[in-house]
Amino acid sequence: MENNNKLDDIKEFNDIIFSSTISKHYQNLIFIYTPPKVGSTALVSSLRLSCSDKFLTIHVHDEKMLSILTGHDNKKGITINDIIKYNAFLGKNIFIIDVYRNPIERKMSEYFELISNFHFNNSDDNLIKYDLNLLINRFNKLFPFIGKGDYFFDKYELSILIPEKFDFEKRFLYIKNNNINYIKLRLCDSNRWGSILSNILKTEIIIIPDYKTENKIIGELYKQFKKTYKIPENFLENITNCNYFNYYNSDREKDSYLNYWNSMKTTCFQAFNENEYKLYMEITSENQYNNFIQRNHYLDIGCICRSCFYKRKQIINKIKKGENVNLKVIHEEAVAEKKMRKMKEIVRVNRSYQQSNAKLRSTYRNRGTDFSISGILHRP
Repeated sequence: MENNNKLDDIKEFNDIIFSSTISKHYQNLIFIYTPPKVGSTALVSSLRLSCSDKFLTIHVHDEKMLSILTGHDNKKGITINDIIKYNAFLGKNIFIIDVYRNPIERKMSEYFELISNFHFNNSDDNLIKYDLNLLINRFNKLFPFIGKGDYFFDKYELSILIPEKFDFEKRFLYIKNNNINYIKLRLCDSNRWGSILSNILKTEIIIIPDYKTENKIIGELYKQFKKTYKIPENFLENITNCNYFNYYNSDREKDSYLNYWNSMKTTCFQAFNENEYKLYMEITSENQYNNFIQRNHYLDIGCICRSCFYKRKQIINKIKKGENVNLKVIHEEAVAEKKMRKMKEIVRVNRSYQQSNAKLRSTYRNRGTDFSISGILHRP
């Protein structure tokens, strides 16, 4: 591990993220450590619903999220990899899951995630009135700088030896280094995630779709954007030469993807350069009036109390029956529902008791028996 001072700093952060009670009960930790907008939210909720009795699931995109998880500024420069390696050092079994999503769709999704409150400093209700061409023009200016990079290569390569080729037969990568298990999935294989992760984690994992931009206020605008968008020729050329795109897609998949976008191609576009993008980010950040953090966009928030476990069981049973799931595991709601169930059970038991008493009284009356206390004591 690190030197003693750095180790103390990491321990301080880790103790906040994992309370002693939680840490004591969980030997297996799952870190969903991915870039934004690659399907990770659905994966987090699915794992929490399916295996919270065995695995504690943490969702992080970057070091900024450590500040959110701990409630402290990360002035000491603690990284997510520091936290991961520290827990491995403690003897925990660590599973790290990253997801690859094809580039254009990932960029669109990341753009629309912040389009109202950040890029246009407005509300969703007002944004849907904007000219679509204006939104496309802004997207193209930002295109080279959003939705880029790959954590498996950029974040993990010093810890693992990445295979020369992606395993297109298995549809995932699984690399074990001591007690740290690195898993790479592709969003295009999400229909197989359940079986893939069930085999790796040795427990049944049911994947639930969750938190789609199409379901938000700007959903129709997002659909129209994707339907209308034509990619500039120079952007498509860069994607064709992208190392990540070529690594995670088979020849057939690349041909299919590029053929589609070639049919949606337009003339070259001049995006922001590095300095222009930096200035854009500075000004946009200063102008942002609604700097909100989404805390409750998971189907499952991750609480491990009995009420939340009961709620998970309800949801999983509904899914197995093929029912549509429109429920969330939120602690306060789960506790309130538990209290309501208890009250209903008390009412049911009381009602059953009263009905039994009424039936008993009726039986004695029919026999001509006094059902009062004195009557029972002085039967004829």
